[in-house]
Amino acid sequence: MKSELRAFIAINNREILKFIRQKSRLVTDLSRPVIWLLFVGFGISTMVKIKSGSYMQFIFPGILVMTVLFRSIFSSISIIWDREFGVLKEILVSPISRKTFVLAKITSGGIVSTFQAIIMLAFAPFLGIKLTAGVIALTVLSLFLISSAITAFGIVIASRMTSFEGFNSIINLIVQPMFFVSGALYPIKRFPLFLKVLAYINPITYSVDLLKYILFYDKNVRLFIPETPVFIDFIFILLFLVLMVFLSNYFFEREDN
Repeated sequence: MKSELRAFIAINNREILKFIRQKSRLVTDLSRPVIWLLFVGFGISTMVKIKSGSYMQFIFPGILVMTVLFRSIFSSISIIWDREFGVLKEILVSPISRKTFVLAKITSGGIVSTFQAIIMLAFAPFLGIKLTAGVIALTVLSLFLISSAITAFGIVIASRMTSFEGFNSIINLIVQPMFFVSGALYPIKRFPLFLKVLAYINPITYSVDLLKYILFYDKNVRLFIPETPVFIDFIFILLFLVLMVFLSNYFFEREDN
């Protein structure tokens, strides 16, 4: 048990140290949501009128989810990297369980992604979004849950890929549509029927919705009404996380073969 815990901590430390040492990666990863927030947000806000609040406030939860979405999904590319350079083979012949390795990859991806989203959260006061200690705590907790689920989803994909090129192609094919039909940039109620169906089976939709509830819910003010009840958002994300953890463990176990 102690050896599994030490291995879990060591793998987490390895992934976090890799992230800390690659400062250019942090800048690159943060540039995408900043560009969307400043350029796309300001641009569209000149054409969109909202009765209460602003369009910049409306898309801010989606920008936070975008931050963890792309960082989490690409953190799982280390599976392919480790396989390519023989690190994965060493792990497979070690006495630690496969589940420990997978869980460590998921939690480290969640930690790194959440840290980046916290940096983006600093923009909130400049957009007129009030942050209390409770709101910050709930936001960070939700972001960690969301990013862990997305990291596990990325591991499921990476476990079936044998090249970086194939992984990037699949990710671009899947991740961008997931973001665009999540309600992050525009209300789902205005979608045509086929897009509504895609939106309501999309885990990113419930992630954006949950953050809208946390950031904008007040006893007297509801700037942006969430698409679904908050308990459904939480349950859907939790079930998605459990499913992806199960599948990532299942596919990674097959690495032995």
